[in-house]
Amino acid sequence: MKIGINATFLHNAPTGLGVFTQEVSRCLVERDRDTLIFSPFHFDGVPRSAISLVPSSIGGSTRFWNNLLRVSYQNAVLPFRCRAGKRDLLYCPMMEYPFLPMVPLVVQVHDLHPLRFLPQFGRAGLYFKLSLARLGKTARRITVVSEYVKEELLRETDIPDDRIDVVLNGYNKKRFYPQPLQERKEFLQRYSLGDRYVLFVGNLFPYKNVTLLIETFLRIKEEIPHDLVIAGRREFFNGTLPQDERVRYLDYVPQGDLPGLYSYADILVHPSLSEGFGLTPLEAMACGTPVICSNRTSLPEVIGDAGLLFDPADSAALGELILTTLGNEGLRKTLSAKGLKRAELFSWEKTAQGILHSCEKALQGSA
Repeated sequence: MKIGINATFLHNAPTGLGVFTQEVSRCLVERDRDTLIFSPFHFDGVPRSAISLVPSSIGGSTRFWNNLLRVSYQNAVLPFRCRAGKRDLLYCPMMEYPFLPMVPLVVQVHDLHPLRFLPQFGRAGLYFKLSLARLGKTARRITVVSEYVKEELLRETDIPDDRIDVVLNGYNKKRFYPQPLQERKEFLQRYSLGDRYVLFVGNLFPYKNVTLLIETFLRIKEEIPHDLVIAGRREFFNGTLPQDERVRYLDYVPQGDLPGLYSYADILVHPSLSEGFGLTPLEAMACGTPVICSNRTSLPEVIGDAGLLFDPADSAALGELILTTLGNEGLRKTLSAKGLKRAELFSWEKTAQGILHSCEKALQGSA
């Protein structure tokens, strides 16, 4: 089976979707060397021969014209490149796909956030709505990252249940594990971090609900010695972020530094109002970091009983959980052990296997 992967949206500072696409692409190429990735650049872990370069100008961007160029390329050029490359099928790791494909499609749906939070996504949200409306008519199969997203998709579309495959996300086990204590001091100095901190990681879209976390922390900060560290791209935040000497904004942190950032935090707090999966809490658990997490949408599927869940509209409950966890070393050790065990259930290899199985079913349906 000769699979093509539509990675035309990648850029050099990957977060959720970019991380997913690169990791899954590596695993699929390892399983089948005939896999071909359509990408704006080469990336680690994939042979150069497995990447078919597309123009760098169409890679992921916050600029409208770059994204318009990419959508045009996906519809006017990519189908012909699939045919010329003798691809049996095109796997699209996000909701960008050719509307008139020349080979069968498997399309990944990570969440319906552009539908639920349309003003936060602008023009991209409108294109997402159009793509969602055409999805059932164009894709042979749809892969989703959680049971929650499948339920959402069934509610919002007329796509039959038996064409949707739930394939859980994973994490890179060679990268995300508890980091050595002897490297802690150097890491904290490099990022100018204090000895003890509460951590949030994620792009600062309003639905990430980071304002609630900051307000909660500022209310309780005199009761703890910790700083609050916010690691994520700030251009997605609406308004002005609160400023305080105990709140540190790191902006984007490279993938190679995230394990240290997780490992040396006393806790990770993930207060999101909505997630399709929840990669950040999973990575934190894999690093042995205790997790306090929103109880909304897909997050309980990921966390199980390995973290402390709270209502992300309840600042008082969050403040109490933070104080209780930071004040109880035994609780933190228990959460750390549970998180490490929970994380063992997930891997990108399992994710790739699920996607491959979905691709096989899509081709079986072509007979």
